[in-house]
Amino acid sequence: MFKIPYRKFLSASLLALCFISAGSSAYSQNRTVINDINEALLLAMKNNTELVKANIDKLKAQEKVSEVYSENLVPTISLNSRYSRAFKKQVFDISGQKFEIGSDNSLTNTIDVSESIPILGTPVFSGIRIAEYYLKTQEENIVSVQSEVKYSVKRAYYGVQLTKAVVNVNRLTLENAQNNYNTVSAKYRNGVANEFDFLRAKVKFDNVKPELSKAERNLEISLKVLSDAIGLKVNETVDVTGELFYDSTEFLGNTDQIISKIAEDNVAVRILGIGKRINQELVTVNKANYLPKLYLFGQYALGTQENDGRPVSNYRFFNTANAGIGLTWDLNLFRNSFKVKQSELEVMKNDEQIRDLKQKLRLSSESAIIALIDAKERISTMKGTMKLAERSVELANASYSAGVLNQIDVQDAELSLYNSRLGFLQSVYDYQVAKAELERLLGK
Repeated sequence: MFKIPYRKFLSASLLALCFISAGSSAYSQNRTVINDINEALLLAMKNNTELVKANIDKLKAQEKVSEVYSENLVPTISLNSRYSRAFKKQVFDISGQKFEIGSDNSLTNTIDVSESIPILGTPVFSGIRIAEYYLKTQEENIVSVQSEVKYSVKRAYYGVQLTKAVVNVNRLTLENAQNNYNTVSAKYRNGVANEFDFLRAKVKFDNVKPELSKAERNLEISLKVLSDAIGLKVNETVDVTGELFYDSTEFLGNTDQIISKIAEDNVAVRILGIGKRINQELVTVNKANYLPKLYLFGQYALGTQENDGRPVSNYRFFNTANAGIGLTWDLNLFRNSFKVKQSELEVMKNDEQIRDLKQKLRLSSESAIIALIDAKERISTMKGTMKLAERSVELANASYSAGVLNQIDVQDAELSLYNSRLGFLQSVYDYQVAKAELERLLGK
């Protein structure tokens, strides 16, 4: 029989323990524990992919504004160099005598400077304003994405708390079913309970187990949804402490004030308003195309023309400099009129989009407020129902033990308690989601 030396066995055992410990440590490092909704929101503000992309778009817009300022306010400067070699030069024949025109080598260097004059058909400042509006759009887009991320995280967070609470309810139900089954089983063995009661208690106990298993799987799924909403990496997991609670904090202002604020000041309305101002600037730009464009220009040239007989080091360079004012005018006025009309139609389209969006926001805010009020009323009702159901189960179990009630009465009481607990938890969840929806619409 093959024997392993004790020392080698001990070394291998210690090595295995180290690997297990390291694996356990790595697992704990990749697990994020969230204690409340604020922690979840802070993590999402750092990690959510959509928010990261929105911030990158803002940085791009800032660079675009700088680019437009540079294009419109800084003169355009270009350097051009050109060397040409004459393989066959032009020849003139004068009275039988031939003369070559040109040189074997030609080298020209020019620096051109031009600057548009911001009058007439050169709407420089309209272009700058359009770039700044674009930047403002990206800033508002960040606010919009933040609101959407907060809503998604809140919904996912309260979904986790709801599924956790459902797991706990099913565990309590399983415990009650176990206690009831033990009681009925003991009475059945003693000949006090009949076989029907025993089988009913056994079926009840067996049916609760799959419900608990299902609730635990739903909890795992809801945790993954929360992890995705926060923006955690694939190898990171999340856990949530605490429990689902009823936060009765109310919004300031009456219903009409809240609805009006949402319809007039929602971030989506602001973004469309900026888009309208961009299109209005485009109308100005297109109308300016009816007018001529003026620009200043200047040029400095350094060149030479030499034949092959002279070495490069002895080339004779000459330079010239000139400046002036230029004009360009697109006389295809019919084509430009079509562009003006199109930009004006875009402004009209923006007006219609804003009107339609405000109407939809009013409907959404009214629906959220109705859902909030409904959930609040159900919470109040279910609180009292749940207390009554708990007392009914206590009395039913005591009465069954005393032989006053039968098994069906006990199970009816337990079912009522189960439904009231789930109804209360669902009401609290609905309240928190409706409140999160209102906060999203208000841009909080």
